[in-house]
Amino acid sequence: MGFFDDIADSFRSAVGSVDGDLLANGLLGRADLLGVDISGMTLQVANGLVERKATFTLQVYLEGETPFPATAVQRIQEIYIPQLVPGQTVLAVRVDPTDRTKVAIDFQTPVPNITVKAGEGRDSAAWILANGTDAKVVLVANQPMGLTSSLGDPVHGLTLTIDKGADSYQVQVGNGVPNAALPLLYPGSKLHAKIGDDPTDVVVDWSRGARTD
Repeated sequence: MGFFDDIADSFRSAVGSVDGDLLANGLLGRADLLGVDISGMTLQVANGLVERKATFTLQVYLEGETPFPATAVQRIQEIYIPQLVPGQTVLAVRVDPTDRTKVAIDFQTPVPNITVKAGEGRDSAAWILANGTDAKVVLVANQPMGLTSSLGDPVHGLTLTIDKGADSYQVQVGNGVPNAALPLLYPGSKLHAKIGDDPTDVVVDWSRGARTD
């Protein structure tokens, strides 16, 4: 990147403008909104809607890749700000093919379904299912995430209670759910699971079906 490109990038960041080339040619992905910081800077072009500069903290998903965190600084029309709910809002994004730190939100494109890369080693679902500690869990809530696992199963965000009596605790995880296991997705469903090295690394063992205890 040359000197004048650096100046252009600095100016765009200062006013919250998006690189048009990034929006046109960037890799299409999806992102979970983790946080948003709305600044006091506004801009109105002609009689258009008032826009406000904001900093978005994102968890980005690209086809076949490991999810990664990113930050995007850009303007958004003020009327859409109430729809930005961290932990709930999902957005379409464009990512520079050669620089994963350059991410722009694409408000004009539908959020795509993405197939995520399988974890590796002790962090993978396969390793945890084969080697993790047995656990009893209760499903509190679930939500489709618009993702597909490397095995081709839809990924659901699961809120689970790890059933340990007085030591019970709750986690939120993303697990692939085979079609055969979809009937088990209801609040209060008692399931078998495995826990990895971290107490929050929980993978439901759908092959064992529902618990009967």
